[in-house]
Amino acid sequence: MSNASLCCLVRVWRQRWCCAMVLLMVALLSGCQHAPPVDARATRMSALKAMGFEETAQGMELNLSDNLLFDFNSDALKPMQRVELVRMGRQLVDLGIAAMRVEGHSDNVGTDEYNTRLSVRRAQAVSQALVESGFAENSLATVGFGAQKPIADNTKETGRAQNRRVTLIVSAI
Repeated sequence: MSNASLCCLVRVWRQRWCCAMVLLMVALLSGCQHAPPVDARATRMSALKAMGFEETAQGMELNLSDNLLFDFNSDALKPMQRVELVRMGRQLVDLGIAAMRVEGHSDNVGTDEYNTRLSVRRAQAVSQALVESGFAENSLATVGFGAQKPIADNTKETGRAQNRRVTLIVSAI
């Protein structure tokens, strides 16, 4: 093989090797341009936990008794409570939460029938604020439990106040 042929062969081999390296680098770098797949469920779970939701057998549950207690014999939201619910509702909509159950509760003062109706009205008041935040009305199931599920002692006023609450439950995440 002559020197000219050998030089030509080396030149071709070098060009092919350079092309192969460029293609390899492009392939490797293009893989870096894509974000790793995100587990949407885990992201939502983490965000819900940051908002105060807790994992239960029913799904992710937020007991609003810490910041949303109703006055005795009332289903009216205070203006700041409504503002906070609308803000929270927008966060939930932004997370892609499509549906929720809104459970109303009451203390044990009054008849079971009256307390059940009152707890439904409380759940409806919270649902209305969530609709204002962007939830579809038919995506919110409201239910009233009356005094059936107390979280505090109904023999004391402080306990009865804690039982006049609403709970949000997200079952499909």
